[in-house]
Amino acid sequence: MDAKLTLKLNADAISRAKRYAAKHGTSLSAIVEHYFESLTAKKGSKYLSEELAGCLKSMKQLSDEEIKLMYTKDKHRA
Repeated sequence: MDAKLTLKLNADAISRAKRYAAKHGTSLSAIVEHYFESLTAKKGSKYLSEELAGCLKSMKQLSDEEIKLMYTKDKHRA
């Protein structure tokens, strides 16, 4: 069941968010709902990209092959 929510935000932030939503073919409501879902999700996101977001920042010096090898080892770990 949908419910209405009123937010008070910075006007510039709203403008940028509206442009972002239009560019990505979505609505601000959908973006906010998705954010709330990810924020309050139980352990284990339904989106792999959310779980991985930011995890490679410290691995900039690794090659793609080294990262693939790390992934493979972790995947097949007992």
